[in-house]
Amino acid sequence: MADWDALQRELDLWVDAGKTATFWWRDDDAGPDDGRLAGLLEQRRGLGVPLALAVVPAWLEESSAALLRADPGAGVLQHGWAHANRAGPERRKCELTAARSGDDLENCLSRGQSLLAYALGSRFHAVMVPPWNRIDATVAQSLAARGFVGLSTLGPRPAPVRDGLKLANVHIDIVGWKGGGGFAGEATVLAAACDHLARRRTGKADADEPTGLMTHHRVHDRACDAFVERFVTVVRDHPAGLWQDAATIFPAAP
Repeated sequence: MADWDALQRELDLWVDAGKTATFWWRDDDAGPDDGRLAGLLEQRRGLGVPLALAVVPAWLEESSAALLRADPGAGVLQHGWAHANRAGPERRKCELTAARSGDDLENCLSRGQSLLAYALGSRFHAVMVPPWNRIDATVAQSLAARGFVGLSTLGPRPAPVRDGLKLANVHIDIVGWKGGGGFAGEATVLAAACDHLARRRTGKADADEPTGLMTHHRVHDRACDAFVERFVTVVRDHPAGLWQDAATIFPAAP
């Protein structure tokens, strides 16, 4: 397991190697005005780093959209359509599963894209973040034709580009889902961060894929928020660390 000293040592190794350790911050399940979004954006502004919010189109309320439009450091990605499980009982939860007879999922995804673009303007980037980080290959293969430029799931990416989409994933999940929510614990979360950074630095993973921090502000406890504050600050203030925004990671097609 890792601790804060281990993270510091790993970042120091990036300096020694003359490399920049790029990071990005993705927060999932945004959209409803439940009183938590304003606090997340206030934390972002205090930290002074960019944030990419995966917004569920069917959940978006105008008050939430107004908060996002007012924050130039907040980018918006598309989080499926309604965050609804469409997989059968024999499968793990998945909304972006292959269309069934009479199913209009792909039309809903296009509708969601149009809704977010209209409500959020330049804050919106046509990048798909599948709910539960799962997407069937046939659905992924249809996204570029529908105007999407990127795809983001969980774990080291297999390639920088696939099916005409720029890939950039997250690697550090701070929520302890198996324990019913709340913070997963410093040792576990820091181990995930150090592991991905070390793999990038040593060539065992794509060195150019930024290390992704995944949060879910609507289920955070105080320990989650405290960890985000410290982790983002440590990386931001280290000579090797660089937080990137969605526009840099997912450049729009020329």
